[in-house]
Amino acid sequence: TMEAFMAAVRYHGKGDVRVERVRTPSASPGGVVVEVRAAALCHTELHFADGTLQLGVAPITLGHEAAGVIVSVGEGIDAARVGERVLVYYYAGCAKCTFCAAGDEQLCGDVAAQFGFVSDGGLARFIAVPARNALPLPPSLTFAHAAPIGCGVSTAVHAAKRAGGLAAGETVCVYGC
Repeated sequence: TMEAFMAAVRYHGKGDVRVERVRTPSASPGGVVVEVRAAALCHTELHFADGTLQLGVAPITLGHEAAGVIVSVGEGIDAARVGERVLVYYYAGCAKCTFCAAGDEQLCGDVAAQFGFVSDGGLARFIAVPARNALPLPPSLTFAHAAPIGCGVSTAVHAAKRAGGLAAGETVCVYGC
């Protein structure tokens, strides 16, 4: 069973990042709780720490690149998902608008959550997310290799898709992130 409290890396404002004990999340209807097995860091966390990125939400658990195992499910989610290895995708659109229906959640005007930005993220033992944001991982992919996929890799993939005209087998160069 999960303990009532867990350690989390929390942002409190410019230059103020702490490890704190916070309440362990529970699964909401349509959601899951993932036990984080690996979390990656990118420049986003540094931007929070140095004050470059201030989204007006504090305190908040940082971490938008996480992978782990589903340990509980909310109402409406098949209990068979418990034990599933997943990548947590950090952006949750409203799931109702035309952008979300087209797979362009990043353009949603009514964002439900952005884990590690304005919603508690994955630099903690557990994270609660909508089930649609817990993407199944193949057994061959380690948690450490999977964690950065949700941001760094997906950003490049979306950019390549947007570039248009790319075909399987073509060579591309991705610069920056």
